[in-house]
Amino acid sequence: MAKLNLEYYSGENHYSDGDIEDEILKIAKEGKKLSELGQVEFPILYHLSEVRENILNWYPFRKDGTCLEIGSGCGALTGLLCERVRKVTSVELSKRRADINFARNHEKENLEIMVGNQNDMVFPEKFDYIVLNGVFEYAMSFTAGERPYKDFLSYIAGFLKEDGILLIAIENRLGLKYFAGAPEDHTDAYMDGLKGYPGNRSVRTFSKSEWVELMHTCGLKHYKFYYPYPDYKFPCEVFTDETLVSQKYGRKNWNFTENRFELFPEQEMAETFRKEGVMDRFANSFLIEMSKRPIQRETEVLYAKMNRDRADAFAIATKIERAGGRMRVTKSALTEQAKAHLESMHGNEERKESSLKLLEGAYQPGNLTYPYLTGNSLGYEANMAIQNRQPGHVKKLVREVYDFCVTDRTEVSEKETEAFSAVFGSRKGEGDYTYVCPANIDLILDNIFRDGGSVSVIDGEWTFDFPVPAEFIIWRTINEIYTNAAWFEEQLPRKEFLKEYGIEEEDAELFHAWAEHFEKEYVKANRLADYAVPEVGVNLEEIRRRRIQEIWLDSTLYLDTGNGFSEEETVKAKTKLAGGKLELTLRLPQGKKIRALRFDPLEGRPCVCELCADGACLTPVNAAEQRDRRAVFLTTDPAYRVEITGDLPQVLKISGAVEVKDKDWALQEYQRRGGNTGRRWKFWK
Repeated sequence: MAKLNLEYYSGENHYSDGDIEDEILKIAKEGKKLSELGQVEFPILYHLSEVRENILNWYPFRKDGTCLEIGSGCGALTGLLCERVRKVTSVELSKRRADINFARNHEKENLEIMVGNQNDMVFPEKFDYIVLNGVFEYAMSFTAGERPYKDFLSYIAGFLKEDGILLIAIENRLGLKYFAGAPEDHTDAYMDGLKGYPGNRSVRTFSKSEWVELMHTCGLKHYKFYYPYPDYKFPCEVFTDETLVSQKYGRKNWNFTENRFELFPEQEMAETFRKEGVMDRFANSFLIEMSKRPIQRETEVLYAKMNRDRADAFAIATKIERAGGRMRVTKSALTEQAKAHLESMHGNEERKESSLKLLEGAYQPGNLTYPYLTGNSLGYEANMAIQNRQPGHVKKLVREVYDFCVTDRTEVSEKETEAFSAVFGSRKGEGDYTYVCPANIDLILDNIFRDGGSVSVIDGEWTFDFPVPAEFIIWRTINEIYTNAAWFEEQLPRKEFLKEYGIEEEDAELFHAWAEHFEKEYVKANRLADYAVPEVGVNLEEIRRRRIQEIWLDSTLYLDTGNGFSEEETVKAKTKLAGGKLELTLRLPQGKKIRALRFDPLEGRPCVCELCADGACLTPVNAAEQRDRRAVFLTTDPAYRVEITGDLPQVLKISGAVEVKDKDWALQEYQRRGGNTGRRWKFWK
C-alpha cells in the first residue's frame, strides 16, 4: 500500500481549485474513472483525464529507476510513474490534493506521497528521474532570493544521481498560441508573457534560448527539447527537432481556454514557421530533458502520437524511434485491454486476400514494430499540390485510392449487416453503393506511401470483415484533405469533389452519422471535444474600418475681421467622428466685426461630406463635385464658406455625415474625372 507522509506538512494549503476538489476526492475514493462520470466540470476533467498522461506515457523510463515527482497535484501522472519505474516519491504542497492522489493510487506499493514544501524536505537517496509537470513556472512563489528560478533549478538538480535525468513540462513564453490570441495560461492576461510579465511577481515561463542559458548556468549542459502538442496539459502528439516538419506540428486541435481570440489562423502560421525552420522557437509548450552528463540510451524517441482519448480497448501509442542508427515505427498498448486490439491489427496485416496490402509489423504481445518508410505519402503529394494550386493532382491521388479500394468489391445480400450496425449505427443507406470486403475505412492519403513502383498502406487499425460502401471510405479520405487544409475549398469546393464519386448531400449526411457513431459509440474517441470552446474570430480589417469611422477630426472655423483668413483668428474643435457622423458646436467671439467665415471640417485627408449648420448656409469652396448637400473633396484641405442668416449667433452648430478617404482614392477619382496623374499635387496640396 502507498504511504502518505505528513512529516513536513505545515497545516497550510497554499493553492486550490476550491470546493470542486472535495468532489474530486469523493470520486477518487469511490474508485470511479472519468469515463464513468458523463459530462463534468472542467477542473474534474483536468485533474482526472487519462490524456494528461500523454506527456510521459511514451517516454523510455528505466524500469529499475527511482523517480521524484515535484508538485504531483491530484495525481495526473503519479499512477503512470508507478507503473514505469521501481519507486516513486511524490511531493505536493496541498494536503487536499495529496489526499486525492493517495485515494487514486493507494494500492501502489512503490509510492510515497510527501506533503509540504519541497524546499524543507530531506531525502535519504538521490533519484534517477525528477519530474515537474507544470510546476517550475511558480518557483518564485515558494523560493526566496533574487534569482529564484536559477536557485530552484540548481536545488532540485542536487537530488539527481550523477547520470540522473530531470524532466520539466512547461509553457513556452513565446508560444504561437499567445501571438494568435490566447491569454497567458497563468495570468489570464493577453500577451503577458510576450511582454515579460510586467508587474507580476508570482509566475514566469521562458523561451527556448532562455531555457538553454538557465540550464547551462545550473550545470545541466546535456539536454533535449520535446514539443508536446497542442500543449503539455492535454498533449496528443510529442515532436522533436527532427520531426517538427515531417510530422506537421500544428494540426488543427481543440481549444479549452475561455475568451481565446483568433487573430490569425494558427494552423497556417505553424505551416509557415515549419517552412522557415523556426517552429521550435514558437512551440506552445516544452518538455525538456536535462542532465549533468550525456544521456545514454539504446532507443531514441523522435515522435509520439498517443490515442488515449479513447475507450481503453483502443488506447495505443505510435512512436517513431531510432535504435542502432536505424529508424523504425512502433505501436504499443497504453492499457492492458488494448493488447487485443494490437493483436487484431497484426491479424489484418497477415491477410493475403486484400489488394491493398498493409505494411506488416513484427508482433510481440502489446507491441508492433514496423520498418520506417522513407518514401513520400500521398498526403505529402496532396499537400504540395494544394500549395501549388494544382487541384487536378489531388483529384488524381484520390482516384488512385478509390481504384485500389473497389478492387475488393463484393456482392452483398444485406447492405448493412448486424456487425456493420454495431460499429457504425443502425441508420440504413438508400444509395446504390459499391461494397468492399475486407474494408479498411482509414484510407486517408497520409496512410498510403509510394516506394518505387509499389504502394504500401500503413495503419490498418480500422479494417473490418464485413462489407462497407467504398463511397463511405472515399468520403472519409476527401474529408481528411479539407480538415488538414481548409483553404483547399477555394480551389475545389468539397461538394463538387464528392459528387465525382456520386456522393450527394444526403449521402454525406448519412456518412457523417455513421462516422459519428463509430467515433463516439464504438471507439469512444475524442471525448475532450465535448469541452472545447470556440475561438473568437477577430477581423483586423473590420477593426480598422471601425477605427476609421471613429476617427478624431481637427475642425477649424476661420474668422475674417478685415485682414483675410489666418491662423491667428480661428475657433478650433477636436471632434470624434462616430459611425461617420459629425456633430460639433463652435462658440463665436462676441464684440468683433466679422466680415466672413470659412469652415474646414478636417485637415490632411480627402473626404466626402454632407453637412448643414443651424442658422447658416454652408457652401463648398473647393469641392470637385457638389450635389444637393453632398460635396466631394479631392483636396486634403476641404473648406466651406459660411453665410450667417440674421444676427451673429453666440454658437454655430454644424452636423452631418463625413466619409474620410485616402490619397489613393482621391487620385483614382481625379483620373476618373479626366485629370492628369503627373499633376496630382494640384488636388491634394
